[in-house]
Amino acid sequence: MRVIALFKKPVTVRGHVIPARRFTGWALIYVLVFVGVPITVLGLLFDLISWAVTVKLLGADCYGVGCLFG
Repeated sequence: MRVIALFKKPVTVRGHVIPARRFTGWALIYVLVFVGVPITVLGLLFDLISWAVTVKLLGADCYGVGCLFG
């Protein structure tokens, strides 16, 4: 079993050092756009559907955690 080295030797191709992978500002933007936005939209749709079922179909007076303490 091999132990992962904390400080690896730089990778070279024909004597040229290849830069290591790193996170950039563009990577953050891509994660927010392609992961964050779809998850947020799905959460909002689920919340809207849950509200409609609870308040409109079941006739509840309120919806959410506030109903437990109100």
